[in-house]
This record gives sequence, C-alpha cells and structure tokens, in this order.
Amino acid sequence: MCGLAGLFLPRTVPVVEADIAAMLAVMRHRGPDGAGRHVSDDRRFQAGFTRLAIIDLATGDQPLVRNGGETVLLGNGEVYNYRKLRSELSIRGHVFRTQGDMEAALECFIARGRGFVHDLNGMYAMALYERSSHRLLLIRDRLGVKPLYWAKAAGGGIVFASEIKALFASGLIAPRIDQDAVATFLAHGYVPAPATLYGGVFKLPPASILSVESDGTIAVERYWRPAPAAGLPTDEAGIRAHLVEILDDAVGLQLRSDVPVGAMLSGGLDSGLLVALAAGRLDRPLKTYTVRFLGAGVDETPLAAAVAQRYGTDHTVFELETGSAAQLLPRLAWHADEPLADASLLPNHLINQVIGRETRVVLNGTGGDELFAGYGRYFRLPVEARWLRLPRPLRRLAESLVGTVNPFLAWQLARAEKFDTDRGGYLHDHSTLFPPPVRALLGGSLPGAAPAQSRFFAEFAGPADSGALYAELQTYLPEDLLCLLDRTTMAHSVEGRVPLLDHRLVEAALAVPPAIRTPGGRQKALERAIAADYLPEALLSAPKQGFASPVPAWFAQGGLTPLARRLLTRKETLERGWWSRDGIERLLRDPGRHAFRLYALLALELTVRLHVEGSHAEAPAFGLAEMADG
Repeated sequence: MCGLAGLFLPRTVPVVEADIAAMLAVMRHRGPDGAGRHVSDDRRFQAGFTRLAIIDLATGDQPLVRNGGETVLLGNGEVYNYRKLRSELSIRGHVFRTQGDMEAALECFIARGRGFVHDLNGMYAMALYERSSHRLLLIRDRLGVKPLYWAKAAGGGIVFASEIKALFASGLIAPRIDQDAVATFLAHGYVPAPATLYGGVFKLPPASILSVESDGTIAVERYWRPAPAAGLPTDEAGIRAHLVEILDDAVGLQLRSDVPVGAMLSGGLDSGLLVALAAGRLDRPLKTYTVRFLGAGVDETPLAAAVAQRYGTDHTVFELETGSAAQLLPRLAWHADEPLADASLLPNHLINQVIGRETRVVLNGTGGDELFAGYGRYFRLPVEARWLRLPRPLRRLAESLVGTVNPFLAWQLARAEKFDTDRGGYLHDHSTLFPPPVRALLGGSLPGAAPAQSRFFAEFAGPADSGALYAELQTYLPEDLLCLLDRTTMAHSVEGRVPLLDHRLVEAALAVPPAIRTPGGRQKALERAIAADYLPEALLSAPKQGFASPVPAWFAQGGLTPLARRLLTRKETLERGWWSRDGIERLLRDPGRHAFRLYALLALELTVRLHVEGSHAEAPAFGLAEMADG
C-alpha cells in the first residue's frame, strides 16, 4: 500500500514542472518506508512514489523502470496472484529482478498490453507510461478498493495522484468547488465517480482504464462489470460449498505478505468467517483485534472472544471512546479530502490508529452486506407492504392530504411505490440524509440530484433483488465504504485487505438466486447458513451491529451544537447559498432527529475550509473550536 503521484505532458504542450516532492509529502502517511522518483529524458513524464513496504521488503521499490525508461509502472495496493503470474511469465522467458507483486503486473503488461488487467487479482491503482508511444495509462481495480484521481493542469498536462490533496500540492491545480457536486453530496452522502467535490478534478471509476495519448486525447474504458458468474451449482448445498471454496482461496491469496497479517474481529458474520478461514491456513496464531467503545450501548467483544477462542487467535481487545469528536473532525476531513457523511469515519480512524502501532496489514470484512443482502433497504418494509395493499386512488388522495400537514410523511408514502417501479431510487431514498422535505427545511438554492443507484440498477439484466446489490456494489461500496477504509487505514500506514471483494466471489454471489440468498426476505440468510459450519451459535443469532458513532449524543451532550452553529452560520459560509441561517437553526432545534444531517454538513464545511479556503501540508492538530474562532 502506497501513494503515487505524477504529471504527463502531451507532446503538443510546453514542458512544465510538477512539485512531485510536495505531492509525496502530503501523502507521507501512505508510505513512510521510502520514496522513489522517475523523470523521462524529455521531462514530459514526471512521477513519484511513497512506499509502505509489505511484499519484497528489500527490492520492491518503485517506480519500476524497464529498458532504460521505455516502460514505467507505479502501483499502489497489491496484486495477490503475483506468484502465479511470475511462474507463467518466467516460462515464457520474462526475467524478474525483484520478488515484488508489481513487477509481475509490469511484465504481464509488457506481454499482453492493456488486456493484462484481466489476469490480475488484487486491489490496485496503477500508472503505466510507454515512452515509444508517449502514452499514459491510469488503471483502477475492479471494485475500487484503491483510489486514483486526476485533473487537467493549466496548459494541457494531466496530473494524477492517490489523494486529491496531492493534486493541489503539485502547484498546477487550484481547488474550486463544483456546485453540482455539493448537491450530489447532500443527496448521497458522497460524490459518485467520476466527479469529485472539486471542479476539474476527477476520480477514476472502479474497473476503468484512462488513456492519455501523445496528442492529449483522453479516453476512459470500463474493463469489467460485476456480472453474475456462469456455471453456479443449482442446489443450495452446492452453492454454499462453491462460495466457501472461492472465499477460502481469496483469504489464502490475501494472507501473502512479508510482514505479519492481522484481522479485525467484530461480533459479525463477515469478520468471523474471515478469521475462521485465515486461522486454518496459518501455522501460527492469527493476530485478531476487537474494539470496545466505552459508553456504547452494544458490546460485541464476548462474541468476538468466542470466535478467537475457537480458532486460537492471538486476540487483543482495545477500549476506546469516541467523545473526542470536536478535536478530531478537522483531522478526519483533511485525510478524507472529500466530505463523507458516514459517521463511522471516527471510530474506524481510532481503531486503525491503535492497530497501526502493532500491525501493517489487516483483513477487513467489508463487502459482506453487499454480497449477501445485509441491509434493510434491500427489502420492502412491512409497513410499506401494508400501505401498498390499499387501492391506488385512495393512496393518492391520502398522500395529497398528508402532504399539506406532514411533507416528510408524504414523501415516505411516495417512496414506498418505488420498490417496484424504481428500485434504484428506492435504495437511494432509504439511505439519503437530505430528501426533498429536509432540503426545504434547510433552505438554500441547491437543486436536487439524480440517484446514482438508478443508473446502475437499470443496466442489470437479472432479478431485481440482485440488481439492487449490483447497484450498491458500484455506488455505496466504493464511494463510501471503501473510501472510508482507505482513508482510515492509510492515515496510520495500515494496509486494509478485503477478501470478500475478490472479484470471483462477487460474480458468484450475484449469480445466486434470491430465493437461496435471502429466503423469506431474511437478511444474509445464505451467509448465515455458510457460517454455521464455522462460528458459534450465539454469533449466528445475534442482531446485526456496526461501528456506530454516538452522533446525537455529540450534539445533545458533547458540545457540538454551539460549534456547529458558529461554523455553519459563518457569514462566508452562508454566502455560498447552500443553506440558510434559519435552516441550520431548524436542524439544531431537533438534534435528536437531525444529528447525522448536521454531521454531514460539518463534514462538507470542514472540507471546504481545509482544502479550498486554506492549505495544510499535514493533518491539522487544531479542533473545531479553533476553526469556529477563525
């Protein structure tokens, strides 16, 4: 896991210099173990790399250069099947100079061209430069585990980096807000690819290759979609065995490392399954980590301890408290680069801060809910089903009457209709923090935004229930969960690996008939049946939990309310027109109901203050109080 940065200049534009050193400096947390540079003879390709050493500690430095600079590769992440690729390529005469995984990717590219991506199993963001054709390729892994951003520099060059703040540090890109992206953020809680919060700055979508030709022509190609696999067994027992076989192989691949690998262990199915399979593949105890949040209403440590005891792991329980939000939120906003409305950012940051003191690589259970239908929004709510039994004319009349006294309830009633007519919109409406009635409360002049889920759901040809998973795999998963994973792990120089998102498992899971995946509308029923062979009964029957932040308590008792008022009603902030002073006051009067919305607005405000109005070469040490006074 590392950070990469660079500048590509088409032959049609003058040569300029990017401040590669500054770009790498703001990403030092991504790679504290070393740095490398490469500049082509004509200075039209300038690149740098900051390294977190995981595989091939001695000779795995980057950039990787072939034939005196004819081909150059920078790669962030891991290619898990590199040993297989090395073996196949060695037979064909390829000579390897290191033991690293990215060299296998480079040689595979030399052998196959851009089709090499189909041979890779991993999480990666790569930049590939070909001198003879003067072409740049930017490549992102299938599920979007590793990030990659790019922008056009003044004069026509292309600047790219693992984090947006590095683009701004290049000296060639000035941050400016995209107003449409602000509306999109309020609608989704993130800004879906290819857009970012910043005008002219783009995130490369998952499973995409961006090519820049010598004349500056830019094209983006999608090389993979999460299509259902062919040849899946037809019976439930066969399906379970097939999925376990793939997951077990994925775990084996992702245990490959030249430094110790640990695992997050909550009281849930996803991490429990990973620990069970990983422990069975090691000849030493697996290091596992569980967190107990002081004052939280739920404690999963007994369930995690039962799994740890069953598999003889070297288990550590950390006790943490999340009451330091006012001090830490600016630091989180600096690392995130873009606003993220997911309030689990803070607990995950604290978890990885502690893990980073002991371990460089940690397995994470992200992805299980998207593969096995672990969210309530994948199913019609019982109250909605009862509502829809009423005759349509009666429903329309009721919605009209209710709308005059309770617009939010009227919107909820209309939302129920979308389960059958617009499943992507239904998913969006069950996760958005700012539906139309709340935007009306907030004031401001921002428009609404189309649900990103609808576009992906519409292109899926299979059952609607599977289409919902397909849509979330390409929206909420990469834009929220994987972004959060990358930022909170890399902030502490930790590599987070996600075996459940092996692309083979994703394809197989999408092919499972809904009647087997979630019989009777039971969330994660198939995964629960799989886990029955590996996990204690108490865990199998436990309700779904998660790393929740006590956001309402932060506003009600933790002192965030006065700070939020000062930050969100500042003169310069209100002049943007995104919300009104009265709108903020309406939300603050009911923090129990609107706490997560206020948190999202704070995330947006802090992002603008830190990355647009200000410039910070390192994570700020100051808290919200200092920003409110500034």
